[in-house]
Amino acid sequence: MARSGRIKAAVPAGGPVLRKIRMLVYAEAHLLDIAGPISLFATANEFIGGPAYDVALIAPRAGLFRSTGGIELMATSAAGRVMPDLDTLLVAGGAGVDAALADRRLLRWVQRQAAAARRVASVCSGALLLAEAGLLDGRRAVTHWERCAPMAAAYPAVKVERDPIFLRDGKFYTSAGITAGMDLALALIEEDHGVEVAQALAREFVLYMRRSGGQAQFSPALQAQETAPGKIKVLQEWILQHLEGDLSVEILAARCAMSPRHFARRFVAETGLTPAAFVAAARLDAARQALAAGGDSIDRIAHRFGFGTAERLRRTFQRHLAVTPSQFRQHFQIGATAA
Repeated sequence: MARSGRIKAAVPAGGPVLRKIRMLVYAEAHLLDIAGPISLFATANEFIGGPAYDVALIAPRAGLFRSTGGIELMATSAAGRVMPDLDTLLVAGGAGVDAALADRRLLRWVQRQAAAARRVASVCSGALLLAEAGLLDGRRAVTHWERCAPMAAAYPAVKVERDPIFLRDGKFYTSAGITAGMDLALALIEEDHGVEVAQALAREFVLYMRRSGGQAQFSPALQAQETAPGKIKVLQEWILQHLEGDLSVEILAARCAMSPRHFARRFVAETGLTPAAFVAAARLDAARQALAAGGDSIDRIAHRFGFGTAERLRRTFQRHLAVTPSQFRQHFQIGATAA
């Protein structure tokens, strides 16, 4: 569908550079891992003064393949010949990734093609294919939170980070679960064509333009559910109900009847985060929800969730989300505007 207006982006004489984008897929790759990023790249062409992306799917064998949910998609080419003109190799994740990891021919192609491409990116558990191919050794990477611990155990040379939405290390980009692939695609398009094009796409797809790569991929409340039953899990749930108070290590350790040093070690061992990191994430998540709800003023939210002042809340949002609380509320508010 043609758009009513194009972005006045800087376009070279003769039109924009045409970048070849190929997404590696396989049986039982996740449909949204594929459709989300590909749709953004394809739609970008409609906002730029000419074709900017040549987008297609590539699979172990060309032709129809079955993605998740039984939906069949068409891969126009097979992974075999290296494409020297490939700009970006994307790798989808999904339930079928474990079978794909055993395909040594496919992994050899990924290695060769990654060497030729300008940049390489994975969505969700697609990072495992990059890791199995040895491409992430010595690099920081992220994947879906359920896969982070197994990935770290299977590939000790990879610096697996559990929290971010997406990460860049050199020309390699990895992203967290499913919809994070759209965040990453938007960031790649912004790299290529600037912020105006990315903002236009964000509006078109009703996406948040600045869901930062440093933002947590899941909430502290969900993390507390994943913690094994015991003192630490009970404490996490208590923290979520007392964000306005003093949540120093000493106070939290006393609630668990442990020394601060022993408590800190136990907390990290059971949750993967320091106590301070969990508290900070919980406060930020609670403030986000309150801003979206729209009932309280920003100053009141800052006091309710332990930030102390609106200025400290503003600095926290700028550092972690690259927006101010007011900008966040403007994008996400679902209730009445606070006075």
